[in-house]
Amino acid sequence: MLLVFLIPLLFSVHQILVRRGGEEIDTINGTYLSLLASTLLFSPSLMIAEFDLSFLIPMLFSGFLHFFLARLCFYHAIQRIGVNLSSPLSATRIYFAAVLGYLIGEFLSLKLLVMTVLIFLGIVLISNPRGEKDLVGISLGIATGFLSALSSFLVKIGLMHVYNPFFGTFIGFLISTTLLTPIALRRDLDFRRGRFYILAGVFVGFGHLIRYICIRNLPISIVEAVTSTYPLFTLILSYLFLREREVFSFNVILGALLIIIGINVYFF
Repeated sequence: MLLVFLIPLLFSVHQILVRRGGEEIDTINGTYLSLLASTLLFSPSLMIAEFDLSFLIPMLFSGFLHFFLARLCFYHAIQRIGVNLSSPLSATRIYFAAVLGYLIGEFLSLKLLVMTVLIFLGIVLISNPRGEKDLVGISLGIATGFLSALSSFLVKIGLMHVYNPFFGTFIGFLISTTLLTPIALRRDLDFRRGRFYILAGVFVGFGHLIRYICIRNLPISIVEAVTSTYPLFTLILSYLFLREREVFSFNVILGALLIIIGINVYFF
């Protein structure tokens, strides 16, 4: 199913737009405009709404973790350490998903141990690209991965009860937008200056929708492995469009590759 390969590309375009948008508007306003765009994009799903609590509650909590907390962490990480560093750090969500699975009784395999070592080495290389560490930015990138992993478990639970990816995606974006609205209303929103964030919200919204659709038709391990290659797409796109703004040292490139290889070792 070739559709699955659109997911990392859409996620990467989203990240490039966020990096560009951060030069024109602050992160909180940008995050709100991105969430608002995603919410409006999926608002037609109200026509096929499902109000089963066993579906709604997991989707609401999932949206809070992924689209609100994780997105705030990720956007702030991009502003602090750039998209080339934030992207592979956030891709560690697959690692956290594997670890969480072990904690609830799944088998600790050799693949998991190899993945842990490769990801750790990749993070060490990325953490010091110019000889100076931004521990806050690095922590925000890793927190994005952790929160996204928690969110994935909730999505799985919700979709097991009711398979409605359109409305489920809308619910996640709606709760996140609602929570950020009181803060956004106290600030000066400029839709023109936030146009890159708005476009980012559209691209990442479609990315999440396609991901849910693919999970229904393909093994989840394949979908997640392909999705987790987005740091490589981001590295290529940032070189083409943000060459003067990003870090392209040997450590960054090698670190990103180690994290991507480590993530995919677990699934192949």
